[in-house]
Order: sequence, then structure tokens, then C-alpha cells
Amino acid sequence: MKFPVLCLILASFIPISGQAQLTITTESFPGAGDTLFTAIDNLPSGNYITGAGEAQSWDFTTLQAPFPRRTLLLPALQGPGSYAFPNASFYASMDANLAAYFRVSNTAVELLGFYGQDPLGLGVESAYRFTPPVIWQRAPLRYQDVNESQANLSLAFSADDLPAGVLDNLPITPDSLRIRLNIHRSDVADAWGTLTIPGGIYDVLREKRTEVRETRLDAKVGFFGWQDITDIAIQALGATQLGPQVTVSYYYFSNEAVEPIALVVANEDESQVLRVEYKANNITTNVQNAEALKPGVWAFPNPAIVNVRFEFTNLPPGQYKLKIHNILGIEEWRKSYFINGNHTEKVDISALRKGTYLYSLVDEQGKTITTRRLIVVRP
Repeated sequence: MKFPVLCLILASFIPISGQAQLTITTESFPGAGDTLFTAIDNLPSGNYITGAGEAQSWDFTTLQAPFPRRTLLLPALQGPGSYAFPNASFYASMDANLAAYFRVSNTAVELLGFYGQDPLGLGVESAYRFTPPVIWQRAPLRYQDVNESQANLSLAFSADDLPAGVLDNLPITPDSLRIRLNIHRSDVADAWGTLTIPGGIYDVLREKRTEVRETRLDAKVGFFGWQDITDIAIQALGATQLGPQVTVSYYYFSNEAVEPIALVVANEDESQVLRVEYKANNITTNVQNAEALKPGVWAFPNPAIVNVRFEFTNLPPGQYKLKIHNILGIEEWRKSYFINGNHTEKVDISALRKGTYLYSLVDEQGKTITTRRLIVVRP
């Protein structure tokens, strides 16, 4: 009689779903020599923010991206500006003008800082470090772990280092400028379960990160000390990166991969999902190096039925025309956009007949930046 009772007691500790609570270990840490393959959906449609809890099941299979992105993690000593990061373990090129340096320990992956374009994009190339470093990832990480962290950055430079004309709209003529950045982050491992993305199913632990980022700009004129000119710069320079910004991100970590299986980025009140990055599986030949994405536009899905997304990448600020022609060269559709950098637009193509088309992106000088093929199918 004792044996059945013992079985009942033991059974009460076994999750009905068959899943076991997950602890993220250093197996998930990236290192020099790794290659990360990720994809980004800038117009995610679906419920990507759910409540906290145990033994959950998330379905992210509706995510779409025009191409997978490849990021190489290389030994730190090989990177530009490595002299400024003697303790770094590896670096990654974020784009053509920016390299990020990381340090890996037994308990954390830390972002030490950057070499390249300044945080405001004013045109200054320099090395700048966080003090203390930004915690990129922790281990071990367990369900309901809570962590608070802060990081600061200060970058001062001569106004003479800026490209001509950058400060023309300022009501003052500074001798020097200083960018100050403070990051305060609250992290909580709030859920665990199974996550399904295109091409894979993973056991994951979800960490919710709430980040408050405050960027200020100081100026020094003559013998006066540093003066905060943030409000002036926002109005005069259109520097929208200045001031406070709050984002909420959900990281889905797994011991099966060195990149997050998914990263959901939302606005402060979580009313809008800004983008979803996820591990790219089933890699094809259409892989783009993250740091070498050329200015252009990509259509996906392709072939398309009713709607198609156009993803604009790395475009200088300006007015652009997107055109769709049939194979005879007759224009079937066009629209103008103001674009600065990256942007995604969803277009209804239900008025187009089944067939092969060409889409082109033209800048405000009338120069065609790229032309690619679009196939329209009908069920």
C-alpha cells in the first residue's frame, strides 16, 4: 500500500506538460569564431507579447523577413580601435562604420563599448566605452531571476572634428561638445516554455528587459564650463536620439543557440511591437552580411499573392520613388516615400495580374538605385 502513495507524491512534482523548467547556462554565450544568423521582421503582425508564467507555448511562425543576416564574431585584436578595449574577447561589426566590443566571463557577456560613428551620428569617429559595461547576457539565468543594472558613457570631442555644416543651425558656436548616455535596465526572467519560429522549435527562458536610456548633449564655449544644450539641439539639429527613451524587450534564450531564439522589441507601454528579430534557420544563398548591407529595397514574400512588403535598407535621408513595371516596361504602380536609413512598407498588389514584374527604387535625382524581380501569383 505504501508504493502507490509514494508514486502519487512523486507524480505531483512532475509537470503535466512534460516540460522541465529551464536554466540558461554559459552554453548560450557567444564567442570569437561564432557566426550569428538572424532575421528581422519590421512589420510583425500577431500577438508577440503575452503574459508571464510557466510551461508556455509561443508560436512565432508567421514572422517574415526578406533575407537572413550574418554577423561574424571575430577575435578582438583583429578589430578597428581594438587598442581601446584590451580586455575584450571578441568584436562584431554592427554596420560599415561601427564595431562593438564584448567581454565574456564565467557569469556574463558584457558590451564594453564601440569604435566608429558617434552615438548621435554627428560624424565623429572615435572609441567610446561604457562604465560599467552593459550586461548583454547572464548565466546561470533561472525563472523569476530579477536583476537591475546601470551603465554610463561620456564622449567629448572638439567641434572642429565635425563635418562642415553640422552645427550651422545651432544658436551658439561651441568649442567642444560632449555626448552623455545613461542606461538603467530592469530585467526579470518572467516565463519559460516552448517557442516555435520559422524552421525550428526550442525550449526557451524569456527575459523581459525594461530599459530607460537618457542621452544628453553638452557644449563648452570659451572659458565657460560644460552647458547642457540638449533641448536646443533637439530643435535645431533634429536630433531625435536625444532625451529620454524607454523600450521594453523580450529575449527568448536557449542553451541550443548562441543567439537569442527571438527578440521582441516594443514601445514603453507595450502597445506596439516595433520589430522582432529571430534565429534564421534553413539558410539559403540569399544571406547578407549585417555590416555590408547596401542601400536598396527588397520585396517579400516573393512570389506574392495579395500583399508584399518592401524593405528599404541603409538609405541616405531623402525622397524616393518606388515603381513597379511589367515585363514590357509599362509602369503599373508607383509611390513616393521619405526614407532615412531603414524602413518597411506593406503594399496591396491585388490589382496586379498574375505574372512577372520589375520593381525599382529611384532617388530624388532620378538615379535608379536598384531593380529587382517581383513575381505575382494567384490562388
